[in-house]
This record gives sequence, C-alpha cells and structure tokens, in this order.
Amino acid sequence: MISQDCIDRIKSTADAAEVIGQYVKLKKHGNDYKGLCPFHNEKTPSFTIHNNRYKCFGCGRSGDVIQFLNDHQNLNYIQAIELLAKKYSIEIETRSKEFVKPIPRLEKLSPETIQYFEKRGISNNTLLRLNITEAIEWMPKVQKEVRTICFNYYKDGELVNIKFRAKDKDFKLSKDAQLIFYNLDAIKDDDTAVIVEGEIDCLSLHEAGIYNVVSVPNGAESKRLEYLDNCWQYFENKQKVIIMTDNDQPGLLLRDELARRIGKDKCYRVDIPADCKDANDILIKHSKQGLAAIIENARRWPVEGVLNMEDLFTDIVNYYEHGYPKGYSAGIGEFDDILQFSTGQYTTVTGSPGSGKSEFIDYITTSLAKNHGWKFAVCSFENPAAIHATKLMEKFMGRAFDFRKDPDNRMNKEQFEQGILYVEDYFQFINISQADVTIDGILSKMRELVVRFGIKGAIIDPWNYIEHKVPAGQTETQYISETLTLIKEFCIKNDVHLFLVAHPRKLIKDQKTGQYPVATMYDVSGSAHFFNKTDNGISIHRDFSNNVVTVYVQKVRFSWLGRVGWACYSFDTLKRQYNSL
Repeated sequence: MISQDCIDRIKSTADAAEVIGQYVKLKKHGNDYKGLCPFHNEKTPSFTIHNNRYKCFGCGRSGDVIQFLNDHQNLNYIQAIELLAKKYSIEIETRSKEFVKPIPRLEKLSPETIQYFEKRGISNNTLLRLNITEAIEWMPKVQKEVRTICFNYYKDGELVNIKFRAKDKDFKLSKDAQLIFYNLDAIKDDDTAVIVEGEIDCLSLHEAGIYNVVSVPNGAESKRLEYLDNCWQYFENKQKVIIMTDNDQPGLLLRDELARRIGKDKCYRVDIPADCKDANDILIKHSKQGLAAIIENARRWPVEGVLNMEDLFTDIVNYYEHGYPKGYSAGIGEFDDILQFSTGQYTTVTGSPGSGKSEFIDYITTSLAKNHGWKFAVCSFENPAAIHATKLMEKFMGRAFDFRKDPDNRMNKEQFEQGILYVEDYFQFINISQADVTIDGILSKMRELVVRFGIKGAIIDPWNYIEHKVPAGQTETQYISETLTLIKEFCIKNDVHLFLVAHPRKLIKDQKTGQYPVATMYDVSGSAHFFNKTDNGISIHRDFSNNVVTVYVQKVRFSWLGRVGWACYSFDTLKRQYNSL
C-alpha cells in the first residue's frame, strides 16, 4: 500500500514550491511564491503557491501538488505519489503482487486414482499427457492431510500453480500462486481455443482428440475472472473461441461473461444434450465421437444480424422459468426501490447547475463496485483523474479526503490507504490528454478495458466535452441521434452499463426562492433524443438552503427494473456523503 507520508510531507509553501519549482520558475513573494503560469500564456506572473496549493489568478487553474503533477506531466495519481516519494526519499510499498511458485508434486498416480479416471472415461495416456500427479496434502474440508490428485498448471513450460483435489469435491489451489487457465500452453500457437469449466472436462476433450482446450481454475462461482486478467493476451489474436461451460445457471453466466470479455464476434457456443451437465457427462454417455461432434458443431455467437428461434430459445426458456433478467441495486437506500441497473444499457444523468451530477454518479458507481464487484472505466473531462480518485475514495470510505472545515471528518492514514486500493481495484481512468476523445475513440478505449480489466460499467462526464465531429450536411439533431445509437450498441455488444452526464440548457432561477427548477431530459442541450434513446433518465436537484438532494428518475425503459419516482438525500458537505431521508 502506498504511504501517505509523501503527501503529508508537502504541507508548507516552501516544500510545495520546491516540488513545483522543478517545472515553473518561481520567485518569493511575501510568504508565497509566484511565477508565470505553465497552463496559459501570460506576461505578468499570476501563478501563486500558498501552503501546499497552487492557484493561477489568470486562468483559474488550482489544486494541490499532486494535482499539479497530474496536470503538468500527464502523470496518473499513483505515479504522482511515487514521484513525490522519490523526491523526499520516502519508501513506499508497491501494489504489484509477487506470486509464489508451488513446490512440484511428482508422486505417480496410484491404481485407485487411475481407476477413478477410467470410470469417468479418461485413459492413463491422457493423464500422462497432462502431467497429472498425486500428493499428500492438508485439505480444508476435512482439516487433515489426505491423498490428493494434483492438476498442475503450466505457463510457458513453468509450473505456476497446482489444484489439489481430494474426495467429496474437496479442492484448493496453491497458496499465493498465480491464477491462470489450466492447460494454458496448449492454446499458445493455435488460432482456435476451447474453454471449459473444470479440469476433468479438459481431460475429457483431450480424450476425444481435442487438445487446444483450457479450463477455468475455480469454476463458475467466482465473479472476478482474475485468471483472464492474467492471460487475456492468449486470446487477443484468436480467430475462434468455443466456450463450453456447464449447462446450469452459473455455467451460463460464466459463458456469457467470458464471451463479453474475449469478444462475442470471435466466440462460439455449444448445445449440450439435455441429459448431460458438462463435457465429461457427454464423454461417458455419448462417446468420444459424440463429444467431438458437439465441439465441431459449435454455433457462432449471435452478435448482430438476424436472430431465429434457435438463437433465442435458451434465453426465452430462461425468462419463462426464472423471470426477466434482474437488475443490480446500488445499495443506496430509497433509490433502490425506484431503479436497478442492468448491463447492456445506458443511463443519462442531468440536473440543475451545482446539483452534484458527478457526485451522485460517484455514489452509485462506488456502491455497485462494493456490493457487486463492478469495475468501471472513467472518461471525465471536468474532474482530473487525481482529483476524481480522491472523490471516489471519499465515497468508498465515508470520510473526507482533505481537512475542509473540521479535521475530525478526514479519513485517517489507514482509511486513505484502503481507499487507494479500492479505487485501484475498481476504476480505470482514460487519460484525456493522450486519448482520442471523439466518441469512437472513447468507446474503443473502453472496449479495450472490457478485454483487459473486465469493466462492467463506464462513465462519460460530460457529453459537451466530447470532441464532436459533425459530418458536413448533417444537422446537430441527426448527429446526436447517431452518436447515442453508437453508445447503445457499445453497451449491448459489451454488456456494459454506461452513465452519460449531459448538462441542460441554461435554466432560469426562480426570482423569489433563488432556486433552479428541476431539469428534465428534454432540457438537455441539443436534442430530445437524450430522452428518447436513453434506457434510464435521472435528474439531480439540490436545494442549497438545506442541502437536500432530490434524485428524480424520469424514465425507465423496462418496468421490471424500476419506475418513475424520486428519492431524497441530505448531503453532508463536510464528508461529501449522501444520507437517506
């Protein structure tokens, strides 16, 4: 975890000037320092250092030392902290995980184990080909040492993990070892790969003469596909990936998530016989030839084009038996009764000026991260990445990042470090100074983050900062319609929920109350398509006299995910937290 000492050290004006002075020529000016602003052209110095903050009175840019390094050098938040740590010779502990390689287990298979596999249709020749061994190992289920089967995980010919299997499905993986696909090396030099849900399924396909097959290491129950995070490059150039998970609800969910991450355009799925659950069942009941035929007849994933009943049948039966797909409650009180979020959709968020549109999205997304493990890609134009990271930390920890009015509300060092880790785990920031910030460029970068990090959510904040290139002869309304369609298509194809912040046109304050009216989706500047095309529409309104924030849900496309209504929160300005009323 990264030490906060490197931030706490930068408290005085002189310390801040020493760091920023590496990039800006500064002169002492009373108790402060002044220089020419690096962010705009000026002849008279208006860039001022006071305490640990800078402010330019010419262009209005301001922030702390971390903010300056982030803005001036295009460094991300972690790099900025590391630079300061190096400057002050402060040791930091990096977050990179060092994996522990297991001790090889080389004991030959016992006759009992060979007989066990034979009953499952797997020959000793296949066991030898995949280097199955045995070991005496302490197992968690029985709480003692027992004889186990060892499924050895290799990467580039090196043993990196072992799964131990004892009787009664007592499993464990090597402690602190790298999590990868089983039999990974088998797909390195092939443009086609098959993915199954268990090692025995992998052996079953080997038995059927299909060798370019890998297995997930921990079944379908794990929501985080860490093994894919560690191996995504192996699938990057594949032309065909056949996914054959178990024929049950968890298996189908895993199948869909693997396809989403790898890319549905290259994925195929199989039809498992009604009397079978997995590949080993098929091997036993329908022979090697039957198993091979099922792989050979795998069907392309229905991504786009015409769908027939054969493509839709499984989903329709699932809807009939289990109901329409459930959404995800953010876990933020009364609002959960009004709206749940589903992937494959996008939500437009608007609101009156200063109402806290971005702030409330941070509240939703950090809650979805904590409660459901969603990862997010963030393209934020108004919040620099370093500043946005601190605001997300506040939502995760329920404490203020800086001192504000009352130091007692500030997160302590332990909370700071935990907040850093939360943001690192669940949020990826698009560097808007380097990325293509047209809608095509933003969605392309987000697609990359789907593959590499498994994002389930995305934020574009706000719409009017996107680099809009309206084709000649096209009206603004036509352009907005086509662009919102691109966003919707991205969400469907990648099974992502995207939050789009869209500012309203100029709203007029009430002369008596001094309050802005509640913005609607039709108030969004540019086109009524912001209401027509969005799946969900949310408007944020804040009463500054009492800091009550009302969240209006103005549109819900699918009734089983929510309804039109509102929820009220008090906004704690000291901690920047929402509390249900």
